[in-house]
Amino acid sequence: MLKEEEMISAPTEVVLPDRRAFMKLSIEERRRILENQANDLMEHYGDQTTALERDAWQGGDVVGL
Repeated sequence: MLKEEEMISAPTEVVLPDRRAFMKLSIEERRRILENQANDLMEHYGDQTTALERDAWQGGDVVGL
């Protein structure tokens, strides 16, 4: 299980001014930012230990009520 300090923090809400400011950046800058975010997520979710832990608590049969 992830420890609190290992969790990736993300804003709970992206406000309209932030979205507009992002869209005003050049396409190269937006791509660079998105690439960095994608790399961070690949590193986080690609970690074998994390994947095994995630499979352990997400795996198994789904039982409906």
